Amino acid sequence: MKVTKWALLAGAAIAVTATAARADDLSALKAEIEALQSRVSQLEAQPQASMPSGYSLMAFRDGQGTYEGVLAERNSDKVREESGFTLSVLPTADVAPAAEVSVSGEIRTALIYTDDRFEFKDDFSGPGSDSFDDSHDNLDVKVRGRIFIKGKADTAVGEVGGYFRLQADGGGNLSDYSENTKMNKAYGWWKFAPEWELMAGYNDNTAALQVGWDWLAATGPTNSFGPSNVNNEQMRLTFTSGPLSFAIALEDPDGASGYTSQFGGTTTSADKSDLPNLQAYLMYSSDAFTAQVVGVVQEDDTSDHFGPGFEKVIEGGALDWAIGGGGTISIAEHFQVTAGAVVGEGTRLYADNVSPVTNDESFWAASLGVLAGLSEDTRLELGVGYEDYDEAGTALGFGGGIYWDPVSQVTLGAGATWVERDRNDAEFDFDDDGDIERDTLEVFFGTWLRFP
Repeated sequence: MKVTKWALLAGAAIAVTATAARADDLSALKAEIEALQSRVSQLEAQPQASMPSGYSLMAFRDGQGTYEGVLAERNSDKVREESGFTLSVLPTADVAPAAEVSVSGEIRTALIYTDDRFEFKDDFSGPGSDSFDDSHDNLDVKVRGRIFIKGKADTAVGEVGGYFRLQADGGGNLSDYSENTKMNKAYGWWKFAPEWELMAGYNDNTAALQVGWDWLAATGPTNSFGPSNVNNEQMRLTFTSGPLSFAIALEDPDGASGYTSQFGGTTTSADKSDLPNLQAYLMYSSDAFTAQVVGVVQEDDTSDHFGPGFEKVIEGGALDWAIGGGGTISIAEHFQVTAGAVVGEGTRLYADNVSPVTNDESFWAASLGVLAGLSEDTRLELGVGYEDYDEAGTALGFGGGIYWDPVSQVTLGAGATWVERDRNDAEFDFDDDGDIERDTLEVFFGTWLRFP
């Protein structure tokens, strides 16, 4: 009996002790919860970081953003994906998708040696001959600075974006650097449907050949050769479906040809027409193969005035046109061959080393380039090009360069170009016929520094 009694007393004592311990734990837990609630209230009372209305997060990262609306650019103008920085604004669940802006810059500086030889040969001998020779060579520094800004915002009616390129340049051939900055590209785009895009602004003309030496090579700061293209005011509609794309545009008309100097440059006057010209291209582009066809047509209401006393007049009124095409093929890994050609009449859109001297002048031009990756960070460019204008003459060019990219922010390059220009009719500058020849050799060493 005594044992049972003592056992019951011991169990009661243990139960009372445990109950008291649980009461103490609950009191402590309640105190911790009250302290946490007080801390949360303090945090909620603090001022919140300022954010744009309707957005929940801003992100900052290196490199370029994703811009489907940015148009293709020639190799020497491309912005590298790793350069610059991008500021993105990410949305909450109840607003439209993200907006972003990318900023980058580049300074290109080159030491250029130029050997320029100019010769006029009169067809007539004896007293009064206009024949003469002129040549010079020099070593000078050439600089080009650029800032690139592009941005986009997705809206309820599709993506809307814009691209700007600010540039200042100069030097080379004993000239001076200009401190004036110009916006040499500015356009916007609206992707109003998955496969359709409207572009409006100032950019490479729509019928530019995106094949050949001038577009895919010509990285160095020397003369290019073969057909080139101009920047132009335009409104362009583009359709893209997989590797196939088509574009059509209305663009500002050419300027009319004026007096042509003895050195081959041509002055321009007012537009050749009161109406815009029509340009278009059709392209198939994949990793291994690219093919493109381009065309342009333009009204021409101008007349030609030329000669030593501007006494010659050729009535205008013909329709200017051009058609061209070409392709690029990858023969092996990091080895490409590219070629392009154009033929036309009147238009100046493809002029490079030779400009037409009459407003209805027929012409053709072509180029061939080889692009080879010698290693992961070293590439080689080699090419040849030819231009032939009925009145203005011809130009034959050869050139190439080798480029090394130790990191994405730095490129070192060296190369040379040689261009032979031959005007077979000099009556636009002199009283009699003759040949004007100008050969130019340029050798360069350059640096491309990209930031940030």
